Amino acid sequence: MRSPVLESSPAVEELRAALRGQVITPADPEYDTVRRVFNAMIDRRPALIVRCLDTADVLAALAHARAEGLPVAVRGGGHSIAGHGTCDGGLLVDLSLMRGVHVDPARRTVRAQPGATLGDVDRESQVHGLAVPSGQVSETGIAGLTLSGGMGMLQRKYGLTCDNLLSVDMVTVNGELVTASAEQNTELFWAVRGGGGNFGIVTSFEYRAHPVGPMMLAGIVAYPVEEAPAVLEFLRDEIADTPDELSTDVVFLRVPDLEFFPSEHRGRPVVAFFLRYAGDVDEGWEVVRRFREFGEPLIDVVAPMPLVHVQSMLDPANPRDHQQYWTSEFLPEFGPDERGAVARIGADLPSPETVLQVIPFDAAPTRVPADATAFAHREESWLIHIVGQWADPADNDRCRGWVREAGATLRAFGTGAAYLNLLSEDEADMRVSAFWNDARLRRLARVKAQYDPDNLLRFNHNIPPAPAEDER
Repeated sequence: MRSPVLESSPAVEELRAALRGQVITPADPEYDTVRRVFNAMIDRRPALIVRCLDTADVLAALAHARAEGLPVAVRGGGHSIAGHGTCDGGLLVDLSLMRGVHVDPARRTVRAQPGATLGDVDRESQVHGLAVPSGQVSETGIAGLTLSGGMGMLQRKYGLTCDNLLSVDMVTVNGELVTASAEQNTELFWAVRGGGGNFGIVTSFEYRAHPVGPMMLAGIVAYPVEEAPAVLEFLRDEIADTPDELSTDVVFLRVPDLEFFPSEHRGRPVVAFFLRYAGDVDEGWEVVRRFREFGEPLIDVVAPMPLVHVQSMLDPANPRDHQQYWTSEFLPEFGPDERGAVARIGADLPSPETVLQVIPFDAAPTRVPADATAFAHREESWLIHIVGQWADPADNDRCRGWVREAGATLRAFGTGAAYLNLLSEDEADMRVSAFWNDARLRRLARVKAQYDPDNLLRFNHNIPPAPAEDER
């Protein structure tokens, strides 16, 4: 039910006048379009949407929320599978129009606004032959990815996205402007590197960039899905002896209907090596040779290609406007039992769009000291990511049930720790403590109490603020 007070009150008109951006209410014709997020399963109705264009707009939006007692959700790219980039009945701070990216090639740094996507960052940084380690789908927002860790294409060589974060500019819920870095507000800087959007609204991210590209050796080598046990065993045996420049995942999927895949295999379920080499292309051919010569592949589309194309290779496997239900699990070991379970799950995907990804979590991310960032998981392990996707809402119960059952199977081999960016909403709360552990949660809660004592920013993997007596 619409609230006429919220839609046409003097306070809302005052907010409109304070903005360069736009206030959108349920009465506006564009409301239903603007409130949509990537996951079509999420259907929420904010009371107000503030489409910010700059930091001053963010300040005005937060001031209005405090004055009116409205809860606040924050949206960057809108790709949160758990639906954290929206809310019912509150104020949505929409940062998706703040997409500026500035590259300093001399310092090898990149500064990005919070609405920028990975594609935006890659496009600008690659002009200078530089890259920021980020995710695997170009439409993903850089903000949410960074704040909860940031796994991606280059992580074995250069670490997580949060490991390459140099500073953030943040607006606190009380309207203060703060910078956090290794020199300023160091405890906050520790917290934003893996602690999510709990502490304020970041309006600028500064990253370390690396000389990668503009051409990379990358691609997919695919096999019949029945050969998954042998493919997984080969990855397990070989990955430790490959240079850090090579990132190799195994993916279970149906071959997309794209021109560079042979037409006779499109739609076929396969298991595939997804290879990316972040070094000299000529040297890369020798490094990937062992994977390309394994068995008798159905498809081998490994080739030099622009890094910006590599970053978008999996975009067709993550379609917009689909029902999305995801889960993930870190497995400490990847022995025969674990591999067998993964192979069985991957051979029985519930929809043509569902993908299972096996990511070796090793090399650069595991060399960062455990307490250096709020991102808690630094042990060598295997991240299994189940991306449940389907077009028809009538399939929700069946497909969601399949993902839950598959997740429970994997959890029997794990510790309960999961990569929080890959969790659907109903799983998220119970997995937070398993990821961060009690000691780390207490430290995060003290930071939360300093910057958001009333938990205004709670549409996230939420960390309740520490009670006053625990803030010491």
